[in-house]
Amino acid sequence: MGRSRSLQPPHSDASHLFLVGRSRAGFWVARDLDGVSEGIFRDRKDAMRFALFEGGHANAVMLSPHPVEPSFGRGTS
Repeated sequence: MGRSRSLQPPHSDASHLFLVGRSRAGFWVARDLDGVSEGIFRDRKDAMRFALFEGGHANAVMLSPHPVEPSFGRGTS
């Protein structure tokens, strides 16, 4: 079961782009590039599902070949 955090109400009309990748600790991270929401998951399938649902469209997800670390509310930098 993954842990996720969203700072906007569900079903918002806004569309977001997500970066999905594995962290150095081995968890899968789905992070909104605008810093609005992110989730930490045990497997890629759950991270992708979260990003697709939160992103709002089929092209909302970019899979990173590099480590993606959670921001823990610090934004995308």
